[in-house]
Amino acid sequence: MNQSKVIILLIVFCLIALRVAAQNNSTGMPAAIQSLIGDLKLKVDTTAPPEDSLTKKIRILRAERGSLSFDTVIKYQIISQQSGDTKRPKEFYLSLLDECQHGYAYHLVENILINLYRQCFTEKEMDQLVEFYKTSVGKRMMIDIFMITATAGTAIQQIVKETSDKMDQKMKIGGKKK
Repeated sequence: MNQSKVIILLIVFCLIALRVAAQNNSTGMPAAIQSLIGDLKLKVDTTAPPEDSLTKKIRILRAERGSLSFDTVIKYQIISQQSGDTKRPKEFYLSLLDECQHGYAYHLVENILINLYRQCFTEKEMDQLVEFYKTSVGKRMMIDIFMITATAGTAIQQIVKETSDKMDQKMKIGGKKK
């Protein structure tokens, strides 16, 4: 597998975390982060991918990667949202979870992921990825990469927030707030 593609995927994860963090402050970061993401030239595409051998291999890879996947991340996000929501009934979140695991939303997410993989990897590289994730180190990497990404995302959010707070204080001290 091409190391640069792994690095690009990790950068994308970090940029997404930065974008989420930036949306929680008023420093104008979302536009800057969006431009960085745009420079990667990955396009979000919800259209159904062609049913060819590459798509089949991507589905095999997603299945091989097991429980630590984007599906798990979505489930975790819904559960987290539910724990802080006193307005919606439990049934709302059960329906939302079902929709995201089996319904139209699931298919949109699957289409996005398959189309992103198709932009990044050739069929030969998908074969190599599937073989890699079948190995013990490949299985361990899936666990570790999510922990690394989650930890880095949390740290990045904190750094962006602290930097934003410092800049905000500095601008107020200087008396010239833009």
